[in-house]
This record gives sequence, C-alpha cells and structure tokens, in this order.
Amino acid sequence: MDIAVTLTGLSQGLIYVIVGIFFIWLVKQIDDRRTKKFDDDAHIDDGNVAVGLRRAGLYLGIAIALSGAMGGASKGFFLDVIQLLLDGLIITGFMFSSRFINDFIMLGNINNDEECVKTFVQSDGSSRIGNTAVGTVEAGMYMATGFILNGSLSGAGGTFFQGIASAILFFILGQITLLLFGLLYELITPFNVRNEIKDNNLAAGIGLGGILMALGIILMASISGPFTGWANDLAGFGIYALFGIAMLLISRLVIDRLLLPTTNIATEVKEDRNVAALIVVVSAINAVAIIIAFSM
Repeated sequence: MDIAVTLTGLSQGLIYVIVGIFFIWLVKQIDDRRTKKFDDDAHIDDGNVAVGLRRAGLYLGIAIALSGAMGGASKGFFLDVIQLLLDGLIITGFMFSSRFINDFIMLGNINNDEECVKTFVQSDGSSRIGNTAVGTVEAGMYMATGFILNGSLSGAGGTFFQGIASAILFFILGQITLLLFGLLYELITPFNVRNEIKDNNLAAGIGLGGILMALGIILMASISGPFTGWANDLAGFGIYALFGIAMLLISRLVIDRLLLPTTNIATEVKEDRNVAALIVVVSAINAVAIIIAFSM
C-alpha cells in the first residue's frame, strides 16, 4: 500500500463529503423557505413523523444522485470538484421539480404541505399531527428521483453539454415513467389509493412510495453507463423501462402469493392498515428491483 496515495485519496474524499453535506444543508435552507408558513424543525422536534419522512427522503435523494455524479472517469481533482458542484446545483433544481410533480400530479387531490402538519384523530380518540402516508410517498418519490439522476449523471462519454442535456432529458423521461406507473398502480389496485393516503393510511403510503422507489432503482440501471448516442440511449431506456414495469407488477403478484399466503396486499392495506405487512412486501419488491438492476 502506498501511504501517500492513500492519504491523498482520503483527503480528496473528505472534500467530496464536504460538498455533499453542503448540498444537504442547501436543500434544507430552500425547503425551510418554501415551507415558511410552518417551522419544519419545530415539527421534527415535536415528533412529527410525516415531516421527518419527507425531509429524510429529500436528503437521501440528494445523496443518491450525487453519488452518481461522482462516478465516471476523472478529469483531474479540481475539475471533478467543479463538475460535482455544477451537478449538485442541477440535482437540487430537479429535486424540487420532483416535489412539485409529486404535489400536483402524483397526489393531485392532496396538498402535501397541509397534510404533513394536519391534526388527525385516531380511532382511540387520541390525536396525531402529520399525514405519515403522504410523507412516505413524498420520501419514496424523492429517492426514486435520486436513483434516476444517479443513472443519468454517471458514466462517461459525450461532451459537457451532452451530459447536461442527457441529465435533463432522462430526468423528464424518468418523471413521466414514474407518473405513468403511479397511474397504472392505481388502476390495478382494487381501492382508491389516493383516498387511502389522504385518510392517513400509512400502509397505502408505504405501498405506493416503496414501489416508486423500486422503479427508480430499475430506471437508474437502464440509464447508467457511457453515452453511446441519443438513439441508442433512448431506445435502451424505453426497453428497460417497459421491462422493469412488467417485472415489478409480476413480482408484486408473486410476492402477494408467497409472502402473504393467508391474505393479500389489498386486504392488508384497505381493511387492516397493516404497516408491518406492507414493509415486508415493499422490501421484497425493492430486493427484486435491485436484482433486476444488477442483472441488466
């Protein structure tokens, strides 16, 4: 082991960590200003799980996306840091665009901000602040977006402007794919997913947020890799997106039969609001998504 090389690598890695922490701090400041009608920090201090979930998803999404921007061939440490800073600014803009899409399209009949600080009366008469189902879906959407950006910013090939154009294009295509999949998920689900989420059904939120994150993992694998030309990259994205959606839907049916042999997902969500069952189901679906992603 060359100690000098190792220490140089560690010191450079420390700079990347500092850049990452900076962008996590930056999105916090932006989100604080965006939600200035209420104090997110105060809600988190008071144990508001919904606000905690949406913030956690935002921070994890940023980190997932930045890790993709750190990949690829090095152009020299100084240029790599400059590139990471530029990519971080792009990622930040995309993350808040994703939040807008989530608010007004994915959960179109729900005001996420209001729901996350709303007071709900529990069946036992006690009250709870914050719609955890909405917070979970928003967290899942942030992380799914992070995976898509990870794929679009990783790899090598093409010019600087082609890289930026590719990131923008695949962000848009990825968001469209997530929205279409969300619509398909609602159509094949035997209950109104949005109504259940608006009613603070955490199991429903875990189901939707979790499967969106699984699709994000698959889309990341379809996008990542060197730039080989617009036609090839777009064709590959389309093929893998369709393949991933089909595999996730099939996997959901298989997991329903194998892991819930005495019941089914719809019953556990709609009637029982069984959070434990949905955590198991969503974890299994994401495990399948990881296997699919690494098999591509």
